[in-house]
Amino acid sequence: MPQQFLELDQLCVEVNGRFILKDISFKLKKGTSLAIIGPSGSGKTILGKVLANRITPTSGIINFSFPSDYKSVFISQQHDFRDSSERSYYQQRFDSNYGQNFPLVEEELLKAATGLPLSEIENIAKQLRMDYLLKRRLIELSNGEGKRLQIARALLQKPEVIIFDSPFIGLDTEARKVLHSIINELITLGSTVVVITTPDEIPEQINYVLKLTGGKIDNMASLREFKDSYKGEEQQPSETFILHDSELYNQLYWNEQEEFKVAVEMKDVTVKYGDKIILDKVNWKICKGECWALIGHNGSGKSTLLSLINGDNPQAYGNDIWLFDKKKGSGESIWELKAKIGYISPELHIFFQRNKSFTEALFVNSAAQSLAAETSSGGITVFDSIASGFNDQVGSSGKISSWQTKQVHLWMEILKLSSFKTMRLSQLSLGIQRLVLLGRALVKNPQLLILDEPCQGLDKMQIKQFVSVVNEICTTFNKTLIYVSHYKEDIPSCVKNYLELEDGKVKQVVS
Repeated sequence: MPQQFLELDQLCVEVNGRFILKDISFKLKKGTSLAIIGPSGSGKTILGKVLANRITPTSGIINFSFPSDYKSVFISQQHDFRDSSERSYYQQRFDSNYGQNFPLVEEELLKAATGLPLSEIENIAKQLRMDYLLKRRLIELSNGEGKRLQIARALLQKPEVIIFDSPFIGLDTEARKVLHSIINELITLGSTVVVITTPDEIPEQINYVLKLTGGKIDNMASLREFKDSYKGEEQQPSETFILHDSELYNQLYWNEQEEFKVAVEMKDVTVKYGDKIILDKVNWKICKGECWALIGHNGSGKSTLLSLINGDNPQAYGNDIWLFDKKKGSGESIWELKAKIGYISPELHIFFQRNKSFTEALFVNSAAQSLAAETSSGGITVFDSIASGFNDQVGSSGKISSWQTKQVHLWMEILKLSSFKTMRLSQLSLGIQRLVLLGRALVKNPQLLILDEPCQGLDKMQIKQFVSVVNEICTTFNKTLIYVSHYKEDIPSCVKNYLELEDGKVKQVVS
């Protein structure tokens, strides 16, 4: 009979006078698996950290029953390998001069696999279909590849308890299937597994599903019982935000913009680092008002392609690239180009300076396994984060005009962020942070929107709201859009054109 592993009784976690978790009570036996679901900001990640023994609750009781050499691993939603180098910056991944600053993937895994043979590392790498990455440097990895490294590193520690926080985020369809099979196998072999996930991504071997709402347990049931009840929830209609039916629509003020016919044109664009070709003779033309989806597996070259447009990759100047009817490198500065582009990406989110001082930012990042980020009283506010879109700074807004201030307030209302106005970005859930970054991208009325996996961390209702707003913006204001997602259902209906990359080459164009 499975032994009692832990018990929570009336557990509460309070941060800065606000309850993140309240009156949490349940028991978990050794070898039992649990999925934690709930809306963004409901306390899922904090509960995961409590279960991993990373956070001491404010009140209530938590009893662990395990030996002193017990090992738990918490795999966070975001990965960040900046600590692997003394010097790092946002565009460093695309700089051919980064050289030896970052270790190899193989070296990072060796550190995690203390005492294990190299064959063990190779087996885990093959399981996660990342064996081809072993000789790559950490800084070269795509967002999805970094997620796989993060999971491999955790598995090599051979923990008794493993807690996955949104592990499927950033992975392509095939990688998600592989990870599902690995989690199911861990459960079958008797590991105690907790997965913070969405209702649509619960591994089939999970025993129980716990739903959080507003920091409290809404329901806890077996997987079968949950599936039966969830079918009813799925049939309920959900509210979709329509911008042009809102009073806010007429209050939006857009600056006059210069005319252009072609937003982006690439001719035989090639990017390589040493002998490795990342993009191979890519041709792509995006006319004004067109909405495109850029798709492809993890590591196919999508982020590199976008970096050429967004001014983050110096190899753009060695290629035949036209932006807004002008050849790249013909006189416009990077900042003049960025002023015309609204941009979101997982990498930007990770590198976004959440605090006013860089030292504070490093402190928050280094303490990601604790409550440091949630309890930090310093840092940039939601208002300043959105306002920083006017000058394209990463975190600092600088001075803005009265009409710009009004636009920030309008976008906070549109995205339902007004209640978070004075809160620090680091105190919010990652889903709310992503909505803040959307506001930052939209506030300056960009001529081109580049949204790279923008729905990561959002719950189902937030995704519908997000996609609805993007769709309204593009159709109402004739915006040009490049949208990246591994989920077809998250792509706005305004998207009629598709470019698919495979191993750095254009696999197909649907226009």
